[in-house]
Amino acid sequence: MVGCALPIQLAAMGGVGTTELAAAVAAAGGLGMVPAGTEPSEPMCGVNFLMPFNPSLDDIAAAARTCRVVEFFYADPREDVVSAVHGAGALAGWQVGSGAEAAAAEKAGCDYVVAQGTEAGGHVRGKLSLDDVLAQVLSSVRIPVVAAGGIATAERTAEVIRSGADAVRVGTRFVTSPESAAHPIYVRMLLAASAADTVLTEWFDEGWPNAPHRVLRSSQVAAETSGWKAVWPPYRDVDRYPGDMAMYAGMGVGDVKLSMPAAEVVADLVRLL
Repeated sequence: MVGCALPIQLAAMGGVGTTELAAAVAAAGGLGMVPAGTEPSEPMCGVNFLMPFNPSLDDIAAAARTCRVVEFFYADPREDVVSAVHGAGALAGWQVGSGAEAAAAEKAGCDYVVAQGTEAGGHVRGKLSLDDVLAQVLSSVRIPVVAAGGIATAERTAEVIRSGADAVRVGTRFVTSPESAAHPIYVRMLLAASAADTVLTEWFDEGWPNAPHRVLRSSQVAAETSGWKAVWPPYRDVDRYPGDMAMYAGMGVGDVKLSMPAAEVVADLVRLL
């Protein structure tokens, strides 16, 4: 549907997602994604909008004129938003946390949905594990479904594809790729972490309240001491020590032991399909 050779979608990660990273994933056969405000490198990449920050329909339409896919997260699906995407010639997707939200996205006209489990790094929409929410979403919609949340290995990729997902969405593993803009300290801490080192919290809530997010526990502990609450993760060239910034990490982080170029990550994720 989106022109990919492989069923891999890069998660669009604010602060660390780059044009270079999206282009590398796309060149390797996946769907590269960038956060809103970052220019997509090519038409086959996509743009993600965070709805709590109230993007305008004009900005959404402008993005849809430059790429194949425009995706949305963290709000009830809206027909006017989807229409703006379709009117500009792109496909519309919505990341959801339940079967009911997925059904609403389909009703609003979305071309696909992303079913996100609580294992995901970053902001988490629902309350179910990936296996549970994927089953719920698959039974609720007829449009394609991408699985997201803690996916970091070829084994897990194959497992969720066998369960009925049309593709998988991966974030944490790509954060450690050299094409990302993640701060070296952030990358080093991800490579040393396990699933038990992550926590679902609402601490980093500046400008985005009441939105649970999964981070490395050590970054939350440091932030509770310093009082830092900003939602941005540690990025290269940040002008402060990054230890108390939001180090988003999914529960697949324990399987991420090496920093690999994005193309190699894509190839590894699909090797059992």
